[in-house]
Amino acid sequence: MRRNNGDGNVAIPTLEEARAYISSLEMLGMRLGLDRVRALAAALGDPQLAYRTVHVVGTNGKSSTTRFISSILKEHGLKVGTYVSPHLVSLAERQMIDGVPTSDEEFYGLVARIMPVVTAVEASLPQGETLTQFEVLTAVAFLHFKEQGCDVAVMEAGLGGRWDATSIIQSEVQVVTTIGLEHTELLGETTLAILEEKAAVIPAGGKVMAGTLDEPVMARLKAICDERGAVMRVLGEDVSLLADLGQEGFDIFGVEDYYSTLHLSVLGTYQRSNAAVAVGAAELFLARALDPEALRRGLLSTQVPGRLEVISTHPLCILDGAHNPSGMAEMVRSLDRILDRRRLIGVVSILRDKGAEEMLRDLAPRCDILLVTQNSNPRSQSAEALAALVQALENAPEVFIDPDPRSALMSAYRLATSNQVVLVTGSLYLIADLKRALGRD
Repeated sequence: MRRNNGDGNVAIPTLEEARAYISSLEMLGMRLGLDRVRALAAALGDPQLAYRTVHVVGTNGKSSTTRFISSILKEHGLKVGTYVSPHLVSLAERQMIDGVPTSDEEFYGLVARIMPVVTAVEASLPQGETLTQFEVLTAVAFLHFKEQGCDVAVMEAGLGGRWDATSIIQSEVQVVTTIGLEHTELLGETTLAILEEKAAVIPAGGKVMAGTLDEPVMARLKAICDERGAVMRVLGEDVSLLADLGQEGFDIFGVEDYYSTLHLSVLGTYQRSNAAVAVGAAELFLARALDPEALRRGLLSTQVPGRLEVISTHPLCILDGAHNPSGMAEMVRSLDRILDRRRLIGVVSILRDKGAEEMLRDLAPRCDILLVTQNSNPRSQSAEALAALVQALENAPEVFIDPDPRSALMSAYRLATSNQVVLVTGSLYLIADLKRALGRD
C-alpha cells in the first residue's frame, strides 16, 4: 500500500485502501502488550498527551457511563472527545467530538494518513510483530482528538486495563463501573483477578470513581487505592442515587452537591446507576459541584445505541446488546419494570465464551417464543447449540432455529401479537448485523 510519487515521497493511501487495510487487521485478533501502540503513538507525536483524559474500565456499563461523562463535561463548556467500543454499524462510530461520531470519510481519511506511519513503526518491531486493529483505531482517536482541539477525552477501555491500548494515556480520573467474569482466558479466572487487571490503570495519586462492586472486590479496590495514594469515591457510599422506580425523575447526592429532578432519555433503570457514577466522575474531574442545569441537559441528551433501543412501536421492538450473564439479568429486571411484565418474543444470539446457559436461564422464562440465531462474529454460538441449551431448561418456551438474523427478526415480527414485545438481545454483534441489514445507523 506504500506507493512512490516519483519524487521520493510516499503517497497517502486512498480511502478504499484504508477501508481494506483496517478490515484486514480485524483478522489478526488480540495480542497483549503496550510496546506496539506506544511506538505508534510516539511516531505520531504522542497526541494522547495533548489533552486531559478520563479512563473508564469495567465489565458492564462502560459505554453508557463514558457517554454520560462526556455529555456532562460538554454541557460544562468543554470540548470533549469520546472513544467507545465496539461499534454497531461503522468503525467511525467509536470516536466522537461533543457527542457527534466522525463521518466515514473523515475516519478513513485519518486511517489513510497514519498507514505510512504504521508501516514505518512495524519495520522497527521484532520480526513478526504487527499492530492490531484496536491499536490502530486507538491511535487514530488519539490523533483526531488532538487535531480537533479537545479539552478532554473520555476513553473506554476495550479489554481489561493493564494491556489495553487505551492505557498509555495519563488519565486524571479513573472509573471502575462493575467487575464480573469476562475474557477469563486473558484476565483471570476470578473477579478479584480481573479487578487487578482493570485497576492497573489507576496511577499513583489517581482519582477513582467506583460503581456497584461485590464486597471482596470493593475491599480490594479500596486497598489498591490506599496503596497508590489515590482518592476513591464509591456509588452508594460517597455518591448516592435516590430513585423511586415508579417515577421518571430521580435525584443524586454527589460529594459536592445535591442534584434533583434528573431525567434520562435512555431506557433501563440500571442507567440511573451509570448516570450516578458519571456524576461522581465529573465532580472529581472538575473538582467542584456541577451546574444543575448543565447536568440535566447532559443526562437528558445522552443516547446509547443498542441499549434498550426502541426501533419500532407496532409491534414494540427493543434492541439490547446484553452480552453476559450480569448484563442479561439487569436488562430483564429493567424490562419487567418498563413493560409491566408484557410477554416477549425473543431473538437471541450469544458468543460461545459469554455464559450462554446462564443468560438463557434469565431470558427464557420471560419469553413465549425464542428464535435462536447466529451473528457474524466467528465466536458466535451456533443456532442449533443455543436451541439445545434452551430446550434443556425447565418450562422452556417454544424454540425456532433460524441462523439468519434478519429472517429471524422478520419471523418475530410476524408472530408478535398486540401484547407481545419483540426483544433482540444476547450480543452487540447481533445488534450490529441487524442494523446493517435494515439500513439503520
